[in-house]
Amino acid sequence: MKFVRFNNFSETSTFARPGVVLDGNLTGDLRAAYARLRVEEQNDPKGRQTAAYVIPGHLREILAAGEPSLTAVDQAHKYLKKILKKEGRKAKGLDGEVLFTPWKETRLHAPIRGNKVIAVGRNYAEHIAEGGLKMSMKVPSAWIKANSTVIGPQRAITKPKATKKLDYECELAIVIGEDCKNVPEKNAYDVIFGYTVGNDISARDIVQMERAEGNQLLGKMFDTFCPIGPWVITKDEIKNPMNLKVISKVNGKLRQNGNTKNMIWNVPQLIAFLSQMTLHAGDVILTGTPSGVAKGKEPDQSWYLKPGDKLTSEVEKVGSMTQEIVADKTKKTSWTWPK
Repeated sequence: MKFVRFNNFSETSTFARPGVVLDGNLTGDLRAAYARLRVEEQNDPKGRQTAAYVIPGHLREILAAGEPSLTAVDQAHKYLKKILKKEGRKAKGLDGEVLFTPWKETRLHAPIRGNKVIAVGRNYAEHIAEGGLKMSMKVPSAWIKANSTVIGPQRAITKPKATKKLDYECELAIVIGEDCKNVPEKNAYDVIFGYTVGNDISARDIVQMERAEGNQLLGKMFDTFCPIGPWVITKDEIKNPMNLKVISKVNGKLRQNGNTKNMIWNVPQLIAFLSQMTLHAGDVILTGTPSGVAKGKEPDQSWYLKPGDKLTSEVEKVGSMTQEIVADKTKKTSWTWPK
């Protein structure tokens, strides 16, 4: 299943709701389908209310609710496929609402917003080498990215005025499916709901200034610095997440071309390490990026992102998203960075 949060272009974003990708070019409305299923197939006169309660508006809430919501989503998914086969793309919900939105008319939002995004760094040897770093590699390197950095796959990435070195880091992202703590490696896949594509956007010059002071914050934390999408694909669709190509392109030109099999710390190891703190349902783990980032091409500055560039982030079998880089139009900022 490819889970999305969407609305169609004729609606405002306040109507964003859970959906599922069907036949590659349709978005099915899970909640509307489940309401119809409850009323017409299960004789529930309060089917609309039941659907609104059991299938809330965000995947995080669905995962937190657990089995009842996940079962409802699965039933709605199957019912959508049944209706599509029987009635076609113009089928309606109980109140005449559209059940199927053409992909080209679908506005996609970030498919998941968890309690936290955990970004793993320096998890590919070639990426460490291109940065000129030497690491002991006794434990994984990781930090938290604020939820304010998260945007959907169709939103533009804003280049802050503060940076001249806007960089990209395409990554396989894990979506945690249940609250968990101290998960052994052997049980790691049990707590995963699915996977998505993430990009850990970085202002390298800001990171450098901050690290000189012994910390790191804004260089990884400006608004729009964590695009996620285009969907969350459930783990049953990805048989082996440890052998997937990780690719980024800028204006159609290949920049990164790695594979998750080359991770230093694999998925089970990362979950075992990170779950020493509680991982909540809906939390996202960015698993690190392969070589090919702009920083690795210095002193050549041309690889850094600039307004007008189109950044493509792709993980094999998971998905792909392409986003434009735009300039920050804020007239005044609250801080003057040293040169």
